[in-house]
Amino acid sequence: MTTSRISRILASGALVLAFTATAAACGTSRESGIGGAESSPIGSKDPATYEYKVPFGTGNKIDSGEVVSIMPQTLDVKVGESIRIVNDDIRDYMIGPFFVSAGQTLAMRFTHEGTIKGVCQINPEGEFIINVSV
Repeated sequence: MTTSRISRILASGALVLAFTATAAACGTSRESGIGGAESSPIGSKDPATYEYKVPFGTGNKIDSGEVVSIMPQTLDVKVGESIRIVNDDIRDYMIGPFFVSAGQTLAMRFTHEGTIKGVCQINPEGEFIINVSV
């Protein structure tokens, strides 16, 4: 094996390690907004305490500069309550700690008290905070 081939292999390995470390760091920082609250999925037929719908064309409204206000900035819930977010748009969205893909539905029950927060692309404040209490 030539020296230049060995150098390329080592450089490729270093790139993979750097990418892996970056991806892990991004995952860690993304979860830093969670302060002890936990949630678990609920069935598609189960009723939800809080329901929100992202209508088709929401991304186009955002792109054109329109203020979109689908989610509140803060939601106060009790352990055992649940949330359902239906994304009828063709665009994926970060909604607090949740990533909701285009055409998908997210449904979660809050199982432990605490605070969950994160970036929200579909409210004017740009943040969604969920306070879970007993």
